[in-house]
Amino acid sequence: MKNLSVFIFVLLFSSHTIFSQNLSQTIRGNVVDKETGQPLIGANIIVLNSEPLLGAVTDEKGNFRIVNVPVGRKTIRISYISYNDLFLNDIVVNSAKEVVLNLEMQEKVMSAKEVIVTAKSNKAQTNNDLVLISGRSFTIDQTNRYAGSLADPSRMAANFAGVAGGGNDQRNDIIIRGNSPLGLLWRLEGADIPNPNHFSNQGANGGPVSILNNNTLANSDFLTGAFPAEYGNGNSGVFDLKMRNGNNEKHEFLAQLGFNGLELLAEGPIQKDGASYLISYRYSTLAIFNAMGIQFGESGIPFYQDVSFKFTFPKTKFGSFSVWGLGGLSSTQLLNSNKTAAERAKLQYPQDIDFSSKMGAAGITNSFQINKKSYIKTVLSVSGEGNRTLVDSLTPSDNKFYLYNSNSLYGKIALHTYYSHKFNVRSTLKIGVIGSRLFGSQYDSVYVNALNVNTSSGYKQQLNFDASTFLGQAYVNWNYRITNDLSFNTGIHYNELFLNNTNSIEPRASIRWQTAGGHIFSAGYGLHGQMQQMYTYYQKTLVDTLNNGYINSNRNVGMSKSEHFILGYEKMLSNEVRFKVEAYYQYLFDLPVNQSPGVYSSVNTGADFVTSKVDSLVNKGIGHNYGIEFTLERFFSRGYYYLLTTSIYQSEYRASDGVWRNTAFNGNYVVNVLGGKEWKIKKSGTLIASLKVTDAGGRRYIPIDEAQSKILGYAVYDYAHAYQNRLPDYFRTDIRISYKINGKRVTQEWALDIQNIFNTRNILTQQFNPQMGVMQNIYQIGIFPVPLYRIYF
Repeated sequence: MKNLSVFIFVLLFSSHTIFSQNLSQTIRGNVVDKETGQPLIGANIIVLNSEPLLGAVTDEKGNFRIVNVPVGRKTIRISYISYNDLFLNDIVVNSAKEVVLNLEMQEKVMSAKEVIVTAKSNKAQTNNDLVLISGRSFTIDQTNRYAGSLADPSRMAANFAGVAGGGNDQRNDIIIRGNSPLGLLWRLEGADIPNPNHFSNQGANGGPVSILNNNTLANSDFLTGAFPAEYGNGNSGVFDLKMRNGNNEKHEFLAQLGFNGLELLAEGPIQKDGASYLISYRYSTLAIFNAMGIQFGESGIPFYQDVSFKFTFPKTKFGSFSVWGLGGLSSTQLLNSNKTAAERAKLQYPQDIDFSSKMGAAGITNSFQINKKSYIKTVLSVSGEGNRTLVDSLTPSDNKFYLYNSNSLYGKIALHTYYSHKFNVRSTLKIGVIGSRLFGSQYDSVYVNALNVNTSSGYKQQLNFDASTFLGQAYVNWNYRITNDLSFNTGIHYNELFLNNTNSIEPRASIRWQTAGGHIFSAGYGLHGQMQQMYTYYQKTLVDTLNNGYINSNRNVGMSKSEHFILGYEKMLSNEVRFKVEAYYQYLFDLPVNQSPGVYSSVNTGADFVTSKVDSLVNKGIGHNYGIEFTLERFFSRGYYYLLTTSIYQSEYRASDGVWRNTAFNGNYVVNVLGGKEWKIKKSGTLIASLKVTDAGGRRYIPIDEAQSKILGYAVYDYAHAYQNRLPDYFRTDIRISYKINGKRVTQEWALDIQNIFNTRNILTQQFNPQMGVMQNIYQIGIFPVPLYRIYF
């Protein structure tokens, strides 16, 4: 222990005695053609505003190296004859970690007139050049520096136009344009994966803590509508994530302690041919926060751990390979039996809850270059998620009474392969197939207390199955660049669920035009289909009370579908400032609703903490979402940035009762104001402060008839007025302050992220307490400080 204390003292002392040193690092990487992956020989890479000028030229393999680059934020320009210039204006150079860039450049469509190159490029343009509307890229640095993001890509994306966090501090749900969070497609390294969050539940697509580790991610894409044909089985948006490669020349390490846990990360070369490894492990530290008196809402003390890894082998006779994966385990207990009798009397339903969840995904990716114009990419993956919930009721005698038990496991084995061919500078074709073997099992048992003479008390089952099926997808996508400033993208996606032979044929098209004055106009259309959650197809319906006979009444339920129509305009007001506006209309149809008149629709799935399991569904529901979104963004430059987004929207549906209602996600508006400033402290220190303010419409709810509830002694819901009203508007202010210092071989960072700094009492939900006979407000998390320490070495 004494030696460790001496080591820490020497480390901290040495890091504060290097202010007079000129610290530097290496920037290296490779440059390839965006459509073919072929290396570009002789491309120029320059660090702008460097004195003396620093730069390099790519070699015969497209590789480059720039040494002795001073630490700090840098802007880099990449240029190559007959290709559009590429600008990277937010590259963070640390003394303890090399900057490795894998860059893709797009060939110009040459015209007779002279092409004038300026620095006014769209720095939020997606990595996928097929995305012409309703998409943007994001950097991992943004998830680190945005206040309130807690290094979570989902919470970071909640700042973007068209996205709402659901007004729920305890989950990172992504609600896009009024749609259910289940409409979001998660894709990692080309494979579709399940909900990548700890404490996830069936019928949810978020959680309190992300399994995704931003320290292992590369720049990725986030899409909010009319996405290209290569994406399927999702009808609201896409999170297309990429993992970065480990450093293939030197071993580097990271240690971190913060909201996401205690983390250890290692990366480095495996052999001299460019192969590398990247592996990270995290373990929960929220138990420490609990010991400090910081409560994590109503969720108890969460325990979790996760791992992420990627092994890259770029040079084999069968092309390049990577082996990647991530996974996590989590559990928590909410024990009301530990409370006093007086405390339990204030609760709606005193109970003990034991909950655990697990999620994992792993795969092998191969990219094989056929020739200079064509390549094939293949991803073989396996993924799954599961959870267990055990509930013991403490009423009426404060003794444990077994009430509910559920066990579930869902997964798939999938193969995604596509062929890409670049005919010429204008035309690129992509053809692909995705085959998924789906499997699932779920068992539950719930005690039902009879409330009328037509039913009997006792344990009932909603689900009890162990089954598998197959989901087939195919797509073709053609991208045609009419001129350098006018692009057209079209394609078609096909879904087939073999369980009940339902399918969806989905045309997609988008166009983007940039005028000589820098005005950008875009339009997009897409039809998107999505299968239901697997448990939906196995929901049991009791048809024979005497013989306990059941049928699967949802077996033939088809896919939910949505048509997206989008118009957009954007302009770079300067080299750093972008203005963007998008208007959209979505028509939702074939939504599962009750056969008999009722208010249920699958469009509201994911709004509650408990998954609704409904039988006897038919695809006769409809709905629509429409709205307008504004973005004003200054990219990080000259020490500061800001992002202002406003979303005004309407989201409505019609169920089997024929009445148009608000959806559960119709908050009507979201306003985000985000900004940050960076100060240099002498030569090696950096102080960063950021602020985020969110104002959003409150959550929709089904009201409780308080008078009837008091008479009957339990909550009676007024379904005739479902989702008519909203809770009070949601308002929260977050701040983040961090300090980073570069040493000769070590970079350290200290940060404090304070969520809800004004301790605003936002209402999460309302409940009826039958023991006290009163309505109660359940409030969200108050002020929540989260410290962080990170060290690179």
